[in-house]
Amino acid sequence: MQKADERPSGDRLGQDGGEVHAAIRFAVLATAAAVGFLVMAALWVSTCPGTSVDTAACGPPQRTLLAFGGPLILLGGGLWSFLRTYRVWKVGGIWWGWQGAGWFLLTLMVVMVSIGVAPIAGPVLAL
Repeated sequence: MQKADERPSGDRLGQDGGEVHAAIRFAVLATAAAVGFLVMAALWVSTCPGTSVDTAACGPPQRTLLAFGGPLILLGGGLWSFLRTYRVWKVGGIWWGWQGAGWFLLTLMVVMVSIGVAPIAGPVLAL
């Protein structure tokens, strides 16, 4: 039976530790990498001379990769966070920070796809 001054074991929600700080750091760095890639892609596409000229740097494959690069970085980061969630949970650590980071990165990926893909890919995806 649990006593009044004991903390419950199990999920350890509300406790803070090194894993939580690592998850926050990872989510911030993955977000910065994805947003940086999106900004770089938007600047790159802004130098393309229109839809009629197909240059080596502004062709359909390049614009598609530039449009989906940022969301793919966030997808990879989110999946890695969920893998870390399982690994930390398996050894009995504080896992909830990694799960929160995973959901944050996947939500940001959906937002980035809905906002950033159409302007960068443009006529390539016929959006």
